[in-house]
This record gives sequence, structure tokens and C-alpha cells, in this order.
Amino acid sequence: MLQRLKRGEIWPLPGGGTADELVAVARELRMDFCFFDHWPGAPAKAKALGLAAGAVVRGPWQRWMIEVGWQEAMLQMGRGTALMMIGLERATEQGRREIDQWAASGVEMLLLADDVAYANGPWMSPQQFEKVLLPLYRSLREQAGAAGLTVGFHTDGCVDAILPILHQADFQFYSLEPEGTDPLRAWQVLREPVPLFSGVPADWLIPGGFLPTREGRILRNWLTAGPLTVATASGLYHPEARNALREIYQWLDCENFSG
Repeated sequence: MLQRLKRGEIWPLPGGGTADELVAVARELRMDFCFFDHWPGAPAKAKALGLAAGAVVRGPWQRWMIEVGWQEAMLQMGRGTALMMIGLERATEQGRREIDQWAASGVEMLLLADDVAYANGPWMSPQQFEKVLLPLYRSLREQAGAAGLTVGFHTDGCVDAILPILHQADFQFYSLEPEGTDPLRAWQVLREPVPLFSGVPADWLIPGGFLPTREGRILRNWLTAGPLTVATASGLYHPEARNALREIYQWLDCENFSG
């Protein structure tokens, strides 16, 4: 299925949007897929319009960090406390319930979204990541895979140091922030051409931010180097972004990258 997905957005509207609005934007911009991050979504409507349907489920780290606060989460991660493990297990169970709901709704893809990194690297050491979070991710991926879903992982930030560890969970695709880890770097780190939903930095969505002779050369290089579905990690975060993305899609059509 991933091979037929050429372009689309995980978060196509600033501030969310209803399920019907998400489908409408995806259809208007001629995307190949539509992800929902609020239950119940509208997967049947998306698929009736020829869109692949997916769901976003928040990962355990972000759930728990929101619950206890960033500073407390970092402190407990550094100490490796029992309370942290209890909190992460509880957050993982919440994710399990949502995966079951989405699988029953008829979505085809599931994206586990957990921002575990920032611009300069991961929030924790690779050793902490492998010991604490990898088993939880593997468990959630196996559950979603057993339900017949194609399973991916999203994070912002630079994930060079932890991407090989993360890949041990056997995710089938990754939504990565190209400002942090661009597609060429991701494939180099992974040592294999794993499908990526990436390739559009946030700055390209401002007016004049994408020029075929400048950013187009970069995107062409990425598209010819590996399996890349053109998408942002930031979503259409301001009103002008929709038109900017439309121009990028028009360039893709002219370059015959749309399949």
C-alpha cells in the first residue's frame, strides 16, 4: 500500500479540524491519504473518495510527559524511577485501547506519534531510549500489526542517534522532521530504504519558500534517492500554507513525481 502513496499530510489543518474538514482538504489538494487524530474520524468517507485512511495515536512518552510536566518527566527519566515506568505503562495501555478502536473503524494505517527529540537530538540517551521506550513501542507496533494495520512512527527533532534503535520495533514507515533528520540522512542511518513520510520543511510552506530552482533541486534529490511520500511534519500550520503546498504539488505533477 505504501508504494501507491505519493503525497499527503498527517495534520492538514492548523488547529485540528473536524473529520469531514480533514477529508475535504485532502480531496481538494489531491492527496493520497487522510489521517485522523480525533475519534471517530471518517475512514469510510475517506476511502469512498479514493483516499487511504489512517489514524494517529499518541505515544506513551508524550502522554506521560503531558501528565507530569516536561521538567518532572526529564528528572524521572534521568533517575530511572519506578514511578516513571508505572506512568509509561499506564500511558501505553491508553494507546492500546485507541489502537483497538481505530482498527475496528476500518483505517488501513496507524501512526504512533511520540516527540522524543528536539533540534539537537533525543530527549534521552540512546541507552535510556532502548531500555525504557523501545519495548513499549515494539508492543504497540505488534498489536497494530496483528490487527492488519500498516504501522509507522512520527517524531519531531533530530533522531540520528536513536533511529537505528527505534527501527528494532519494526515500524514500516517513518514521519520525520526533515529539519532534524532529512531523508538522505535517515536512509544512511537506517542502512536501508525504509519508506518515509517527509520531504517538506516548514519553511517551504511560507510564501516564496519553495522555488523549483532551489528547494525543488533538494526535493528531487530526495525523491530519486529512496521511497519518499511527500509530506510535512508540521502540518499546514498557517493560512498561507495550503497554497504553498498546492504549488509544491503542482511542481511534482510537472516533474512527473506523482505517479
